[in-house]
Amino acid sequence: MHRRTFLRHFGLAAPASLAAQQQRTADPRLAKLTPGPKPAIAVNHLGFMPKARKSVLYRLSGPAAPSEFTIREIGSVTPPFRITRPLTRVPSDLGDCVVGDFTEVEREGMYQITISDEGSVPFFIRPDVWRRTLPKAFNFYPQKRCGIAVPNVHPACHLDDARRRDNGQHIDVTGGWHDAGDLRKWMTSALLSGAALSNLVRNLGEAWNLDGCGLAPVLDEIKWGNRYWRKMQDTDGRVFNDAAGGLGGDNSDNHWTDNLIGNADDRYINPSKPNLVQAQFVTVQALLSQIYRKTDPGYGQACLPAALRCWNANTPGNDALGLGWWVLAALELYRASGQNQWAGQTASLAARLLALQNRDYIGNQKVVRGFWRTSEQNPAPLVHHCFPGIPAIALMEAAKGMPDHPDAQRWRDAVRLYLDEYVLPLASRNAYRIMPFGIFSGSPSAERYRPLAGELTYRYFMPVARGSHGLTSHFESFAAMLAMAGQAFRKTEYTDLAYRQLEWVMGANPFGACLMSGEGMRNPYPHSRYEGLTVGAIMNGMGGNENDDPLLDMDYGFDWHTTEYWQPHNAWYLWTHSLLEGRWA
Repeated sequence: MHRRTFLRHFGLAAPASLAAQQQRTADPRLAKLTPGPKPAIAVNHLGFMPKARKSVLYRLSGPAAPSEFTIREIGSVTPPFRITRPLTRVPSDLGDCVVGDFTEVEREGMYQITISDEGSVPFFIRPDVWRRTLPKAFNFYPQKRCGIAVPNVHPACHLDDARRRDNGQHIDVTGGWHDAGDLRKWMTSALLSGAALSNLVRNLGEAWNLDGCGLAPVLDEIKWGNRYWRKMQDTDGRVFNDAAGGLGGDNSDNHWTDNLIGNADDRYINPSKPNLVQAQFVTVQALLSQIYRKTDPGYGQACLPAALRCWNANTPGNDALGLGWWVLAALELYRASGQNQWAGQTASLAARLLALQNRDYIGNQKVVRGFWRTSEQNPAPLVHHCFPGIPAIALMEAAKGMPDHPDAQRWRDAVRLYLDEYVLPLASRNAYRIMPFGIFSGSPSAERYRPLAGELTYRYFMPVARGSHGLTSHFESFAAMLAMAGQAFRKTEYTDLAYRQLEWVMGANPFGACLMSGEGMRNPYPHSRYEGLTVGAIMNGMGGNENDDPLLDMDYGFDWHTTEYWQPHNAWYLWTHSLLEGRWA
């Protein structure tokens, strides 16, 4: 995964000065990556479940607007099915659209929509339209294994990983997964995958794969990942940040090696130990102690000491994102052990997280509230390209795991405030119903910030001054949070909005492009320099320019900003569908 941008947004490197940030511009190749006149139709390439809400968008390029659309069944089902329904004009950020609803169509089959002279991609209406993609999304992991030969992908690799950058000491950290379109191994991404795969096991069980293969492949893959995660725990109990991430996120470690320890091509361990990584590690080890309780109790029990060593060696920070992960860490220790001390830790950390919520309107406006401040010292609204849903997820999980706690209702109320007075109002500003990247106070850099109300502004995409790249994990993180909220509060509006975030990733976007290789149509060619196409891998997706317009490399430019595979995208995809398709355990 790239680089200084990645480090900066995970809080692992000091940001440049504001003046230096404002001098940065997007890659000049990206300037032309704006949507053309076609495809004007935006629809989820996979399709829809029979009882789901179903919609199609048509992007307008002039004042004239079509008034109707036709949907017809194009498979082998008889008798033929064809209906025409109205289109409604919707002024919207990201371009005016007309929108059509066909929720009424529940008959299973393959369909196509026609608007004016354009046909949509074919798509299914069937109950397993999403579930059947989960094996492909999971397939990312065995194809990305490091430290072993992967048939038809690469021979055994990086058997010499790695040496500490501070003192040169060699530590065996072989294994894990290549993180993205490169050969690095970031713990933030890997541990997110550990949480996601554990939730896939917990929420969907053997039903995760319709071919009846059971959980063995997932459980084996988690163990493969955990070999690396456990090796990255230092003797002091704390966990290193990455192996092969390079010096300050550069490309110096992004290469194949000769597999011989002690040569010049040996890669490095980053010996820094960010607080976020520690919280994720505890969370994952506590999760593993639970999901292996039946299938391999000895293995599961061995994970708890690693979690406790890390917990005891760290002190939670004061930022909203980190506190969210620490709440999850304490909660999973409570679930794993049943000890009341962890219930108390969960509640204490949740109280600190609640204290960071803006319950009052700020910035001379009364449009949005309920969002999180970045930290106890930084009042800026929390924005993050990978984990924005974590604070709300943590509070919902705490209320679920400790329903009789005196503060459980406060946790639920905080999430409802966030959803109803922040998420829903912002998502309603565009016809695609995607969540903007976030809100800001004024214009922090010399580019477009859309006026919200009072002193507040917002952007759909990352500011270029911060190093803009695609936001697939941002949308999927919100999808997971909304999927959980749909169950927690029995509100279909939240569930529907979760699907809209996923539909954007799977083709219902201004480029009509599906971002998962091996599914849908008009897939961009991925930035995957060492391994090429990976079936089931998901790309960064739409980024933005200074004007906050969506960008996507559809011209085979090998642009990492928008088309690189990143491990978090697959992790969030699986975690989200474990909630939408399964039981929230």
